[in-house]
Amino acid sequence: MTPVTYSVADILSLPHDAGTRTDADRAGDRESEEVRSLLDRATAGDQVAFGVLINMHQRVVYRTALAALGRREDAEDAAQEAFIQAWKNLPGFRGDATFRTWLLTITWRKALDRRRSRLLWWKRLSAGSAGDGREPFAEVAGPAPDPERTAVARDAARHAQREIARLSPTLRDTLLLAASGEYTYEEISVILGTPLGTIKWRVSEARRIVASRIQS
Repeated sequence: MTPVTYSVADILSLPHDAGTRTDADRAGDRESEEVRSLLDRATAGDQVAFGVLINMHQRVVYRTALAALGRREDAEDAAQEAFIQAWKNLPGFRGDATFRTWLLTITWRKALDRRRSRLLWWKRLSAGSAGDGREPFAEVAGPAPDPERTAVARDAARHAQREIARLSPTLRDTLLLAASGEYTYEEISVILGTPLGTIKWRVSEARRIVASRIQS
């Protein structure tokens, strides 16, 4: 199936009691010795160590920005801004959350700043495309396309995307983060600054609304 179709299917079948990352991924939520060492060096001003941290986290940072912005170029810019801000703020990092969660929180805020200042989100959704021929949700999650199903699934996927776009920003953002498969609900709670129970409710409510609209 296409990346868009997979993303929509994933959205509508998310588990209610946990994020989509695996137990092995969750074990990595505890700061590793390697990361702690790199953080110590980076905090002391070692740019090479910080570069290694960037390489370790650039994929998830990019996908976090993409979930908010829906367009590759804007997500790349927001990710770059997030890394610059993280470098500036690194001396103030106290380890209350993992470095990954701290970094993703900065990324989300930078992405929202960009979304608000340029109104990219609403303009592109109202136009029905990402402005460069790609669907705004196409890169959030999904494997390589299956050509045999592309034509059959296209209309249904676009219908689902339109309904996702009609969600309130709080429901849509939470749903897309959860559907990306990159985060636990606990991480989403920290990134969005919202209680865990509210995060779970938002995902469930967004799924219910999208499913009911598709079926109506």
